[in-house]
Amino acid sequence: MPLFKKIIDKNFVLVVWHLTEPEPFFSRDKAHFSASPKKLDEIHVAQRRREWLCSRFLGWSIAKDMEGVCEGVWSDSHNKPHIKNSNLQISISHAKPYVAVLVHKSKPCGVDIEEKKEKLIRLAPKFLTQDELDQTNQNIDALALAWGAKEAVYKFYGRKRLIFKENIFLKRLDSIKSEGSISSELKLENNVTSITLNYEQFKNHILVYTL
Repeated sequence: MPLFKKIIDKNFVLVVWHLTEPEPFFSRDKAHFSASPKKLDEIHVAQRRREWLCSRFLGWSIAKDMEGVCEGVWSDSHNKPHIKNSNLQISISHAKPYVAVLVHKSKPCGVDIEEKKEKLIRLAPKFLTQDELDQTNQNIDALALAWGAKEAVYKFYGRKRLIFKENIFLKRLDSIKSEGSISSELKLENNVTSITLNYEQFKNHILVYTL
């Protein structure tokens, strides 16, 4: 099984997987690592099915290593994943051919993996403020980081109705490196939450995750 990257911190574990396994490799054991295995029946695209199975398997494996036991992964009505009967927090992302899973010991978390695509230049005004657009200067690396960071914060929040351009704000997009960290703010009515994210670039992709 092709483990691409594993980051072990005192508070979390993050795994990035290069997905090559066929569906039966995971599906025969889905009742062990998924707390809602029938959810797979709702997914009809072959690649998405493999990503769903792989992500639940990885979440189960990480949680089992951290706590010694895991009853499986399930998703709520907002499609936010959870680890059954555990205080561990989990976030999932995938961008072919990679699957990323972050498990934190105690607090909400968010991870996103993005492929760098030219279409981000066209989409950027829809999810970035003018200040953020100016920071990126239409640089694909910076735009992929910005999209991934806002996705990670969205998953950290864990509920729908967030608008990227109105609720999530980023800083330091003008000095992107091969790896590093950026600051973000999640603004909801009168509440502001500051969130730091780490990122790494590799193979035309970028990995972003909350700390």
